[in-house]
Amino acid sequence: MEIGIIVVLVIALLTITIKYILYRRQIKSICRQIQFVSEDITNHRVRTDLTEKELVELAQLLNEMSDKHNKESVELINKDRRLKETLTSVSHDIRTPLTSLKGYFELLMSEEDTDKKLQYAGVMNERMDNLSDLLDELFTYTKLKNQDYKLELEECDMTKLVLDTIFSFYESFKQAKIEPKLDIDEKKHMVMANDVAMKRVISNIVKNAVVHGVGQLEINYGVDGDKLSFICKNKVAHPEDIDVTQIFDRFYKADKARSEKSTGLGLAIAKEFTEKMGGSIKAALEGDVFAVKLILDAKR
Repeated sequence: MEIGIIVVLVIALLTITIKYILYRRQIKSICRQIQFVSEDITNHRVRTDLTEKELVELAQLLNEMSDKHNKESVELINKDRRLKETLTSVSHDIRTPLTSLKGYFELLMSEEDTDKKLQYAGVMNERMDNLSDLLDELFTYTKLKNQDYKLELEECDMTKLVLDTIFSFYESFKQAKIEPKLDIDEKKHMVMANDVAMKRVISNIVKNAVVHGVGQLEINYGVDGDKLSFICKNKVAHPEDIDVTQIFDRFYKADKARSEKSTGLGLAIAKEFTEKMGGSIKAALEGDVFAVKLILDAKR
């Protein structure tokens, strides 16, 4: 009887010892895997040779932590890349009008002819306006990308916003020798929106068409099914330079469309504002005709 108990105890001791050794090996294996995963962004999964519930749960938790770490690391890398791209674009867009301002200032100081002085002063004033617009758009875009930024929405007369904004471009149309073709539903249509933000959206869409388009400008506004739509379209000189998939990306500019008057933020700001107001905005290029379509829920 005593021999039987001793045998059972020996077997139990051996079993425990073997399990202890296997556990130690498994823990060491997990430690090596964690070290490997922590050193770089990788899709490696922590694995266990043993099937004990505790070890399996530990591996699952470690893999979840690894996934979260990888996601955060990728986001940080992307943010760093975007920041560098932003700084490069901003430095270019700010340096261009500043360089121009410096040049005209030197001409102004060395010029004796009054008419030319006035001409140079006028150009300098235009460049300062461009720089002011750039800084304003940078501030607006930065504010919109803040997740805590919220727009106060209320019932707005969309028709009035559209008409008021289009009429505000009268001088711009005149200078560009553009006579827009308007198809406007003048019936009152209400939407949940922010008055100032919606005017900015419409203004940015129209301004983009005026600055980068050629020929007649077409603007359509009215009911589209159960939605309200605002469409602005005209021809572009170099459709081959336009990538529709990037139109709403910040600082995007078709190479041949670069201009001191364009920051590349106008349509990006329009998209951010539109989405914060529950709408959507799309771009399309058919042949040499470029169109931007704003879609909103009509208030019933």
